[in-house]
Amino acid sequence: MTLAMDRYLEDIESRIDVDQEEEILSFWNDWSHHRAGSSALPVHLRGIPSKLDWPSININDALVDDELMVIKEFGRVNHTLSRKGAFCLRVRANYGVANIATAFGAPLFVMPRETDTLPNVVKLGPEACAALLDKPLPDKLSGNFQHVMRVGKLFKQIGERYPKIGKYVHCEQPDLQGPMDNLELLWGSELFYALYDEPETMHALLSRISDLIEVEIDEWLKLFPENVGRANYFRHREKGSLVVRDDSAMNLSPAFYDEFIAPYDGRLMKKYGGIVHFCGRGDHFIDHLAKLEGLNGINMSQPHLNNMEKVFACTIDQGLHLTLSVDPFEVKGHDIENLMFLPSGG
Repeated sequence: MTLAMDRYLEDIESRIDVDQEEEILSFWNDWSHHRAGSSALPVHLRGIPSKLDWPSININDALVDDELMVIKEFGRVNHTLSRKGAFCLRVRANYGVANIATAFGAPLFVMPRETDTLPNVVKLGPEACAALLDKPLPDKLSGNFQHVMRVGKLFKQIGERYPKIGKYVHCEQPDLQGPMDNLELLWGSELFYALYDEPETMHALLSRISDLIEVEIDEWLKLFPENVGRANYFRHREKGSLVVRDDSAMNLSPAFYDEFIAPYDGRLMKKYGGIVHFCGRGDHFIDHLAKLEGLNGINMSQPHLNNMEKVFACTIDQGLHLTLSVDPFEVKGHDIENLMFLPSGG
């Protein structure tokens, strides 16, 4: 670690208030275990600004410089410590949505610098995807995972050197997306025709992608065994060890959700427990999603695109946690103890 990095890490370490963080850990433990009255964030905590001038780091620079990645991620911690609230302190090896896809050989597509946006991939296409079925599963350090694990080990070293960071700053899993989201990245938008035309190939690829997700989350949990049983997403925490993203599901019917998504998400949730996130509209499959064994919480954005009465009836009214990544709005006639708002300003 360089002196420049240490300067920022020492700033974070000095501002972590053990008593406050213990209260916040207790709050999230209560939330995760559905203890009554635990859905209201203790907003009086923190608000400890830095005396340093934290740099603004372009994501393109962080992608190629481990030190800049660390400082950028701890800049998120600085932001959280500086404001009142009780969101989880968190960092991650932040290489975007394409980690699994790059492991299967999809070329990385780095966005123009001025967008300051995480990279994606160029699709492999149908023929190259089908050819994956004749190849062995990628090595656990394939594609982006060589960088993910290297930076993960650096975060681990930081936590060992700075004890308050090690205990109170959670190093969350890298972005593994979900089986169907990864298949769309690899195959391309033609995927939605292929579900009709080549269902056997789709199932084989979804199974292979699920295999690799298991390999990678297992490897991550070996490095961070303290993460077993706690799944972080969007600054909150649930029981379980895995977060699955399901944005592609909004394009599918409930019947196709049951055929092509539920078996693979269900396999992962049953093994690890955790959270499923989706963007866009999901009210047409929410009742199917909510039945997955091992599912402890659903995170969604854009409630205005959904029939929220149906969403509430299938989630919080049935004892399942629901978090909404929007500013709070009034909810009447539902079990709000299982509902949490995660406004972006917190």
